[in-house]
Amino acid sequence: MTTRLNGISGLAILLVFITVACNPKKEEHTHEATEYTCPMHPQVVSDKPGNCPVCGMDLVKKSNTRQAGVITEELKKRTRATHSSVVASIKTVRPERKSVTVTSTAPGIINYDTRKWFSLPIRFGGRIEKLFVKYNYQAVTRGQVIMEVYSAEMVAAQRELLYVASEHKEDDQLLKKAKQKLILLGLTISQVETILAAGKEAFTLPVVSPYNGYIVESNRVNNSMPLALSAQPGGMGLTEDETKNQTPVRPQKEGSSTQPLSIREGMYVSAGQSLFNVVEGTKLWAELYFPASAVQLQVGNPLQLKGNDSEIFLASQVDFIQPFYNEGTPFLLVRSYFDAAKNQLKVGQMITGYWAYTDHDKLWAPRQAVIDLGVQQVVFILKEGIFTPVRVKTGMQSGTEIEIVEGLSESAEIAMNAQYLIDSESFIKTENK
Repeated sequence: MTTRLNGISGLAILLVFITVACNPKKEEHTHEATEYTCPMHPQVVSDKPGNCPVCGMDLVKKSNTRQAGVITEELKKRTRATHSSVVASIKTVRPERKSVTVTSTAPGIINYDTRKWFSLPIRFGGRIEKLFVKYNYQAVTRGQVIMEVYSAEMVAAQRELLYVASEHKEDDQLLKKAKQKLILLGLTISQVETILAAGKEAFTLPVVSPYNGYIVESNRVNNSMPLALSAQPGGMGLTEDETKNQTPVRPQKEGSSTQPLSIREGMYVSAGQSLFNVVEGTKLWAELYFPASAVQLQVGNPLQLKGNDSEIFLASQVDFIQPFYNEGTPFLLVRSYFDAAKNQLKVGQMITGYWAYTDHDKLWAPRQAVIDLGVQQVVFILKEGIFTPVRVKTGMQSGTEIEIVEGLSESAEIAMNAQYLIDSESFIKTENK
């Protein structure tokens, strides 16, 4: 009996085990909320389908699958902004360090040497009674009478001298002071002695030229004299061919009706007023405008000057370099002095200056490899298959080559023609800010 009960119990346990083993486990389901969003306005999120309240588009199911992306070095290259690098098959070149003889040219003009311009101020006020010059650029000599002026002040000073000479001739000190007054007012010692010898005052006094040259009215100097290129619109930006087509400003011939005097007899003048200038035409200078990159140019360097309307060459040298730039004109103003009698270049003639300079052991690259953006120059360096714009500083130019002062090394590989890497709407952002 006991044996039978044990058998039944074992059978029951076996059935329970089979039932539990065959019953499948209940799966646990985790239901995540489904979200919908607008493709154009991702800030719009909804828990059910519908339309976007902003643009009206159908909302789409928002993916909950998140997978961390791996950005490789190759992917970094390909995802750079197009304005910072360009991938292309462009010929490249390396800058070369060498010595180059550079010939720099500059437009210019022949002008009078202003150190030989003299002013003729009137030292006493009065009325012009007689005018002995008739037109601008009339030749005058030292001691020639320019005009005669009546001055009440000078008449009074002469009478004072004559009174002292007749009533106080024994007082040498008083007589000396009376003479000195007239000399300070503009008379010469010989004129004072002439008045004393005549024993009467002169109602008109002569104004004489103390210089030899050509007489020009003071108010005509800036309008009639040959002008430098800096005073002509666009003059410093002219090329050699363009300057050949410019009409030079030349002095008018003597007696020319186009240069009459504005000063007339009977006009009143005041003391210290400068009516005329005397220009001594024996000394001239060439005014040249070299590019700002010609920093090696120094006083004493040899120059060659050539008239644009002739084949005349003049050997000269740099005598003066203006130490500052004129406003809006970043050019070096260079002057070369010479005698008018020793050359065939004329005042007002447009010229071209040539300066040869050997640039020793400098870095040179093709001019096509450099893009001038106005405020900076840029080249494209090849790095790991990518052309990246880099800012450089340039110097002198010689033919098809340009000097690289800063920003590149000899080992750098740059695009031979940088224009292929940009277009008119490109925005170049350089790497070395």
